Amino acid sequence: MRFSFRIALRYLFSKSSLTVVNRINVFAVIVLIVSSSALLIVLSGFEGLKDFGMAFYDKFEPDYKIIPKNGKTLKIDDKLWEKIINVKGVVSSSRVIEEKVFFSFEEKNQAAYIRGVSPSYTKTNSIDSLVVIGDWIDFNSNSVVLGYGLSSNLGVGVYDYSSFLELSAPKEGPLKFREVPFRTIPAFVNGIFQISEEIDKKYAFCSIDFAKELLNYENDEFSFISIKVDSDYSQSEIYSSLKQNINNSFLIQSREEQNPALYKMINTENLAVYLIFTLVILIALFNLIGSLIMMTVDKSSQLNLLYALGGSPKSIQRIFLFLGLLISTIGSLGGVFIGSVLVVIQDLYPFVFVPGTTLAYPVSLITKNVVLVLVTVFVLGGLTSIWATRDVPNSIN
Repeated sequence: MRFSFRIALRYLFSKSSLTVVNRINVFAVIVLIVSSSALLIVLSGFEGLKDFGMAFYDKFEPDYKIIPKNGKTLKIDDKLWEKIINVKGVVSSSRVIEEKVFFSFEEKNQAAYIRGVSPSYTKTNSIDSLVVIGDWIDFNSNSVVLGYGLSSNLGVGVYDYSSFLELSAPKEGPLKFREVPFRTIPAFVNGIFQISEEIDKKYAFCSIDFAKELLNYENDEFSFISIKVDSDYSQSEIYSSLKQNINNSFLIQSREEQNPALYKMINTENLAVYLIFTLVILIALFNLIGSLIMMTVDKSSQLNLLYALGGSPKSIQRIFLFLGLLISTIGSLGGVFIGSVLVVIQDLYPFVFVPGTTLAYPVSLITKNVVLVLVTVFVLGGLTSIWATRDVPNSIN
């Protein structure tokens, strides 16, 4: 094994009698470096885009939610609330009311979700930092903050006192004769937030007192509890701590469980990107196959001499197997180094920008992607080398 490795090292750095073999070897290494760096750059770019997009989503949805196991509301009295806010690992928490209501402005109508929050809500979700026009909720009045898409669809602007925005919710229970089936309360728009097209056209925020009045909720009745946790605590620790303080009528959802479709889509896209560029690496490895075959032909006389001196066919085959692994290792390490340098430069001194904007293209270099590239190239290079050298023992006379 050691003998085969030393011979492989010598073949890697020594010149061949045929110039074309040297060129093929160099070209195989260069192509692997380029394809490896491309894979790392693309994965880092996708990671950067994911972090950039999820940064806005993370301001909208909390780290954890406590939701009712059955029904659409949960009862949280003062005693249970004290237990929740004192749970180990919980940084802040807020009680929230959320329900679908009708928004009307002049002759335009749209159904969307209203989320009633308390002043402490911005400690768990900094949604107020995403208000692009106007200000956050005025908790002393019937003010609302609309999503940009919802505001555009209704044609309502900020501080528009010419006509009030009306919010309507269906009344519960039996109705009296000729009684209006909806409870309607006027409000004015205090601000407009912008996160994503899907969220902007579906959500609006108001004070929790306004939401209780509109939906006729009791004082201890809420839709869910929004929780922000200390990053030093693991998910299992948070689950365990919360479970000890709440009964089985409640469910605990992590951010990923709150929107599984979004995370499934992100993971699927990440896998698709990885597989596409892995195919590029596989194509690049055809150069490695050609390099090993040409080296076998070029060194045939030396191989026969090694065989005559007592070398076994398997040990001679291992020479070219190690040679293929060395080329794969150099290619992957060189590609990771160049790719990492380019990603760091883009992060610190951006040179690629989102088309039509001055926004630097986001990138994120993480250890997982670096290890993934190294392992991918090494494993594929090893399998390629095994296949390319399978007939070496039969070629020895």
